[in-house]
Amino acid sequence: MPIDTYAIRGNPIEGVLETVAAILKKERDKFGDVVFNVAGGEKVLTCAAVSAAFINGLKAFHIMDEMLVMLPVLKLSYDRIVSKAKKDVLQFIDKAGGVVESLAQLSKISGYGKPLLSHHIRGAEDSRGLEELGLVETERVKRGRIRVKLTLLGKILLLSTS
Repeated sequence: MPIDTYAIRGNPIEGVLETVAAILKKERDKFGDVVFNVAGGEKVLTCAAVSAAFINGLKAFHIMDEMLVMLPVLKLSYDRIVSKAKKDVLQFIDKAGGVVESLAQLSKISGYGKPLLSHHIRGAEDSRGLEELGLVETERVKRGRIRVKLTLLGKILLLSTS
């Protein structure tokens, strides 16, 4: 069986999440099912692997006392929870360097109106926004403007769906 290895450099959590997303982007269509072995590494790598499995909707397993243990991982991947419009907003933020200084700037980049952008970012009673989903962070800046920054999870979601 052919095996590929990937070195994780820098922040181990970000490295694992980015590497898994890149591998899936490249290989997912070649296989009917992907099963992720999250055992065998340092604790932080195992945690990162479980997180990557959850984010990408992968079946994951661990070996404990020579026994296969399937982990309870979300069967519906994160990218299916987020609407196309919300993904579009994330992509526009990413194209702007991962941060926009105001909804007005994001409106110019995306062509969406500020009320609609606010809805997608902040959410509403019937819809979770990108902020609540952990895909962006917001910060109130000068003159009531809202700076919107893509989070690591937002970046990973874009990697896994592009």
